[in-house]
Amino acid sequence: MKNNRKNLNLLILALFALPFLLLTSCRKSAEEIAALISESEAAEIVENAVSDRTAGMTMPTVDVAQILSNSLNNCGIPGDTTLQKSNNGALGSYNYTFGLGWLITCTPLGVPQSASVDVSGNGTFSTTHWSGSDQTTGNLTFTGLSPQEPAYLVNGTYALEGDVTGDLRRVDPTFDCTTTITLTNLSISKTTYEITGGTGTVQVTGTNGQGNTRTLNGTLTFNGNGTVTVVVNGHTHTFPV
Repeated sequence: MKNNRKNLNLLILALFALPFLLLTSCRKSAEEIAALISESEAAEIVENAVSDRTAGMTMPTVDVAQILSNSLNNCGIPGDTTLQKSNNGALGSYNYTFGLGWLITCTPLGVPQSASVDVSGNGTFSTTHWSGSDQTTGNLTFTGLSPQEPAYLVNGTYALEGDVTGDLRRVDPTFDCTTTITLTNLSISKTTYEITGGTGTVQVTGTNGQGNTRTLNGTLTFNGNGTVTVVVNGHTHTFPV
């Protein structure tokens, strides 16, 4: 009889405890939720995807502008080249290989009008907060090729896909990341080959080791003073090109 009463008490206790256990087991700590990707982290990832210091989008884009300047007489003739880029600096290091292909379209009189450009690349980068390896692809259109135009205008998309590691992340420091940049009238001076203006949008998608995914969207502004401003869900971050 005593054993039956003891067993009954244990059963009642277990039934009362079950809802509490289920509730606590379904809760995530703030750190676990942030582990997917935060707005500030996404902004830094965009910096890595854009900045020349990490062989971001601006590097092959400016290289193409310089190549086109020396190829304007090759109307309708496909061109291609491979570039090896590496650097070990205090603020960022990288080791990348870029494959560039282009085709210049001209008027019937031979005046260059536009160029379609394909970019493919792969490599590694490292900064004080982040490191990673990725594959890059770009589909860009250059206009403003005629001699009287002072700058090239670039429109199109550029994407980076691979693994990134955040040195300050305590949960899931390494995760899969895809960054897609859409450019609108990115302006490159024909005399200095510096970026002087333009805008864009950006999308960053992170997937952690548990298969959880978060996508964040933002805007880009190329300020014309050697800096870029990215805004992700109200978080603003400005960095050197």
